[in-house]
Amino acid sequence: MYPAPAPIRPARGLAVAVAIAIALNLLIETLAVFVSWTRYDMIGGIIADPLSADIQAVDDNDSLYAFTGILQFATLLLAGVVYWIWLFRVRDNAEILSPYVPQRKAKPWLIFGWLVPIISFWFPKQIVDDIWQASDPQQRKPGGLAMTWWLTWIVSAIASNLVGRFLISGEELSDLQTAALLEVIFFPLTLISGILAIMVVNRITALQAIPRQPQAPQYPQGQPFPQGQPQQYGQPEYGQQQYGQQAPPQQYPPQQNPH
Repeated sequence: MYPAPAPIRPARGLAVAVAIAIALNLLIETLAVFVSWTRYDMIGGIIADPLSADIQAVDDNDSLYAFTGILQFATLLLAGVVYWIWLFRVRDNAEILSPYVPQRKAKPWLIFGWLVPIISFWFPKQIVDDIWQASDPQQRKPGGLAMTWWLTWIVSAIASNLVGRFLISGEELSDLQTAALLEVIFFPLTLISGILAIMVVNRITALQAIPRQPQAPQYPQGQPFPQGQPQQYGQPEYGQQQYGQQAPPQQYPPQQNPH
C-alpha cells in the first residue's frame, strides 16, 4: 500500500474569516454609494444655483464622505490581510496535495504581486490559478468563475484609481461631482467582484477538503529515483519473483561416491 500524502492544514476557518471581512467591506461600500449619490446631487444643485446652497448640509456631507472613505480603506485593508493569510495557507496545502503541479510564482509574490504596478494585472490571477489546479484532485484548471472575478476586480480597481485622481487633482466642483458619479456607476462591479471573490475562496477551500486516496509516488522523468526504492513500481525488488513465474531449478553438484 502506498503511503498517504502529508496532512494539510485546514483552511475552512480562514475562508469564513475572508468571507466576513469582504462582506463587511461590501456593506461599507454600499453605504458609501448612497453618500456619493447625495454628494453628486448636492454639487449639481450648487453648480446650477450657487446661492441656494445649504452650507451646513454641504459640510455634513463632506464629513460623512470623508468618514466613509476611511471606513472603506480600513475594511479593504482588513479583508486584504485576512485574504493573504488564507492565500498562504492554501498555497502550502496545494504544494503538499500536488507537488508536481508547478507554482509559477514564488511565495513573496503572494503579497507583492498585488502591490507592484503593472504586474498586478496578472500575477495574482496566475497565483490563484496554480493553487486552484493543484487543489483539484483531477488537476483541472479554473474556468469562468475565476476569470469573471478577476476581470471585475481589475475594472473596479481602475475605476477606484480614476476616482482618486479626480479627488486629488480636481480643482472645480465638476471634478468632485464626476468622482462621486464614477463611484455610483462602478459600485455594481465592486459588489460583483467581492461576491465572486468569496465564491473563489470557498471553491478552492472545498477542493482541498476532498479526501484523497493514497497514490503511488510519481517522479519526474529524467530525475533519479530515491535511494532504496525500486526503479519501477510494480516490478519485484531484488530477491523477489514476479507473480506467475517459476523460479529456475537450482543446480547442485553431483555427489561423489567415496568408494
